[in-house]
Amino acid sequence: PAQWRAQTIEKMLTNEALMGWKMHRGKPVRDDAGNPVMATDSPILTREEFDQAAALLTPKPITEKAPERKDSTALLLRVIHCNGCDERMYLNRSSGTYRCSSYKYGTYCPAPCTVRAEWVDEYVSDEFLKAAGKIQINRVIEIPGYDPQPEIDATLAEFEEHQKEKGRQKSKSAQTAWQRRADALDTRLAELESREKREPRREVVPTGRTYADDWTDADTTERRAMLITAGARLMVKPGGKGGWRRLDLRRVEFTITGELDPAIAELAATAGDMEAEARNDAPPAPDSAARLAEPAPGEPVRELVAA
Repeated sequence: PAQWRAQTIEKMLTNEALMGWKMHRGKPVRDDAGNPVMATDSPILTREEFDQAAALLTPKPITEKAPERKDSTALLLRVIHCNGCDERMYLNRSSGTYRCSSYKYGTYCPAPCTVRAEWVDEYVSDEFLKAAGKIQINRVIEIPGYDPQPEIDATLAEFEEHQKEKGRQKSKSAQTAWQRRADALDTRLAELESREKREPRREVVPTGRTYADDWTDADTTERRAMLITAGARLMVKPGGKGGWRRLDLRRVEFTITGELDPAIAELAATAGDMEAEARNDAPPAPDSAARLAEPAPGEPVRELVAA
């Protein structure tokens, strides 16, 4: 029996039969106009989906990755960094602290630091929810585009291979059949070249939930993923005297840079406007006085006194 291996799955997902095409010896069966003959009225994939799958299976360049720890209990893994060397800090379970671990990877840190995990976990949670908790979560739907070029390339390769057989036919019937297929492929190429390319697009659909809703329902791993996706980053400096009592806020700097940044800025601006409007609409304090207008020379000063 066939094994479910990567090569087997890749071969299946790049087979034009998924688009409902009738295949023969790995090549599509074509009609007189060069169009692929359909084996079914309900193919598994559309042309757009087939091309999208092919793009995902295209080998990506391999980049060197930084050392990574599979630490399921650290909320701030990949979020917390040492200010001295800009390297990641890792959770030491035995001491319950995040520590600069640059020495483990052969890098020098002029000011390595350590901070209690429960302090910064709580601090980051509060700061993240304060900044992004009220923001509505949207789901992004990727709508694939259409590019006729992959099918043009495949049809052209089929046409060029067919051209290699030119002149080898001895009978007029074979020559006619050869020419008929060459014309069909040429017609198909012309038709494909006339199609317009459509770029993929993204559609944003609101979910009706906020980041605070998802944060409440999430576990540590899911919360960490939310922080990383949002572009959260915590820089930690070495502590001073008395730093063992509580978190010194002068040691930490929390930022969010990413797709959430504009929404956070808009939310903060809206909150500021509402606060300013509330101050303007507030009633005057008891026994306060306000001058209504600048009096003309010789006229008494009129004041409004709050009860």
